[in-house]
Order: sequence, then structure tokens, then C-alpha cells
Amino acid sequence: MRTMMSTITLCLLLAAGMAQAQPAAAPPATPAAVYEPVRLQAGVWDADISFFDPASGERTGGAKGVQTNVLLANGHWVTNDLQVHGPEGAKGQPTFQGHGVWGWDPVARQYVDTWVDTNDGAVRTDYGFWNEQTRTLYWTALQPDGNGHSVNYRMTEAYEGNDKRTLTFYQVALQSGRLVKLAEMRFTRRPG
Repeated sequence: MRTMMSTITLCLLLAAGMAQAQPAAAPPATPAAVYEPVRLQAGVWDADISFFDPASGERTGGAKGVQTNVLLANGHWVTNDLQVHGPEGAKGQPTFQGHGVWGWDPVARQYVDTWVDTNDGAVRTDYGFWNEQTRTLYWTALQPDGNGHSVNYRMTEAYEGNDKRTLTFYQVALQSGRLVKLAEMRFTRRPG
């Protein structure tokens, strides 16, 4: 009996060891078209930024900025560096800086963006999808506000050809669920 128990124990241990030694299954192959919106971001872009009053929806002001986007070697991820210089046309030190990394996450099976900037006290993580027909990225994010709540954001990024895109940034109103337009950034890619 003891020999049979030892044999069963040994078999169970071998089976457990073999199960641990098996490599994890690779995620399904990703079609090349998934990386199109990531590749479209590469380059240096001039930004014309408008800000809006949440209550009235009226434009309250603007700024100019530059976004430098670098595609990683595999073309699957891009880094975004945005610098904004004060009120419209102001020069000198940036009044706002932001940095993001985004691309297609083959495990999450969606676009994922991680963003930090000089206005936020917390990292923002965006999840998105690409509508190939309208050439628009749709993003959603929940960002902690530091008071035990989360702020819900939506962004759309529409491409007009390969050298123009418009990013519109909305906050979702807590009680009504209404989209409140906060900012619109019109990007134009620099030649070269």
C-alpha cells in the first residue's frame, strides 16, 4: 500500500511539474491593420488648442503647442510628448507638459494609453477602439480625483487624411451622463 501511495504521489508531482513547465499560450496573431492608427501618429505636430466653458459650451480661450510622437521600432507603440505655451501665441517655457505611451495591447485586445501631465495628480489610463471607416479613435478613461471619486472622460481623435487630426476631450457629467466638451486640439503634421 505504501509503495502504491508513493507511486501515486510521484505521478502527481511529475504531472504538476509538467503543467508548470508548459509555456503560456501566445495571444492570437494581430492583423497588421490594427497598427495603422499608431503609425499615423508618428512625427512632429503643431497643435491649435481651444478650451470650452463646461456650463455654456462657449470657447473660453486657446493655446498653441507642439506634440512630438516617436514610433517604437516594431511600429506597435508610440510615445507622445506635448508641450503647450501659454495663452494663444505665447512663447517661452511651456505652461503645460504631457507624456503618453499608447498602442495596441494584444492581451487586452484593444488600444491602451497611459498618460501623465502637469495638470493631473494621477496617471490616466485610456482604453480605445479604432473605427476604420471614419478613421476615428474613441477613448474612455476613469481617473481618480484624489477625493475618493473617479472622473469619467471620453476622447475622440478623428483623422483628416494623414496630416491633420482633431482630438476632442469630454468629461462625462456625473448625474446626467451628458458629454461636456472641455478642449479641442487641432493637430497639423510638420513636413518631413
